[in-house]
Amino acid sequence: MKKIGIFALVLALSSLSTLSFASQSFGPKFDTSQSVTVQQVLAKPTEFLAKPFTVQGKIDAVCQKKGCWMQFETAADQPTFRLKVKDGDMVFPVSAKGKNAYAHGSLKAKPMSLEQTKIYLKHRAEEQGEAFDPAAVTSAVTLYQFEPASVFIE
Repeated sequence: MKKIGIFALVLALSSLSTLSFASQSFGPKFDTSQSVTVQQVLAKPTEFLAKPFTVQGKIDAVCQKKGCWMQFETAADQPTFRLKVKDGDMVFPVSAKGKNAYAHGSLKAKPMSLEQTKIYLKHRAEEQGEAFDPAAVTSAVTLYQFEPASVFIE
């Protein structure tokens, strides 16, 4: 009888661990078949500004404090691409880092001065526990921020 109880406990725990790797959805369902990549968006960002579309990418950072933003992976020569929601609207799990995701919403451009860029990059580095050298920042960037209505993480 003890063996059956132990087996049941092991089975229950193993099923819980697989749940942590399951896909997650936030907001209403949406069609991912017509999605574009982050690289496509950043190649011609003005074509995507302020109109709804679906973007897909690999998550390379997540807000570690409130889960209010995720960042999609971009090339070293490209600006950052962040998905941002109001605090509490959606809470993205830190465990999503490294996973693929789809988001449906609209893109906003936020041009920054050199000083604003340094402040932003310093803050981002602090949030992620990374080192930051302000002298390495020599030009201003435009932050492209995606405001999702729905997100699906694979």
